[in-house]
Amino acid sequence: MTESHPHEPSSPESSSHASSSHASDHAGPDNAFPAPDLQGFLDAAASDGPAVAVTTATELPDLGPSVRVRTVSGTTATTLAGLYSSFARVWGFPDHFGRNKDAFDDCMRDLDTPDADGRVPDTIVVHITQAHRLLEEDRSGFEWFADSVCFYRDHYRGVGRGFAIVLSTSAPRLAEVRSRWQQAGVPVADLSSE
Repeated sequence: MTESHPHEPSSPESSSHASSSHASDHAGPDNAFPAPDLQGFLDAAASDGPAVAVTTATELPDLGPSVRVRTVSGTTATTLAGLYSSFARVWGFPDHFGRNKDAFDDCMRDLDTPDADGRVPDTIVVHITQAHRLLEEDRSGFEWFADSVCFYRDHYRGVGRGFAIVLSTSAPRLAEVRSRWQQAGVPVADLSSE
């Protein structure tokens, strides 16, 4: 049985997606933050901590095969249509993905499907670079997406997995990004050294 988003009615266009077999992103030493800081945030997000964090790091460190990470650029997701396309591309949503909120919600709750090697992640991480651009052209779309993060987090907690979003942006925009999410009612952890 599919859960429906608390703020959106279910629709017959909702869909599930097949697994994606991409490896976790790897980061160079100059533009990534220490893995222990990120791992502490992910551990907290899987229990009772915030599911969203901000950082000035542009890449995430490799956290091993139990953490499935995909990166989306905020520059490709300034509208809901862009968000749908970007997430569909990096997460491997199925061709029949309906490109609407219900279908997106369904696909976001299927990010833990086994990969080509049969591995199921313990933690799912959405890394959004240039996060200040995310849904900048669609305020109501941003509010819906921000509200949805807790829905996804709670779904994965319910099946014993972690879910988190890491927002990367420049130091001058860090406060702006943090404030935007907090104004939408989303607690935000700070992984930056700013």
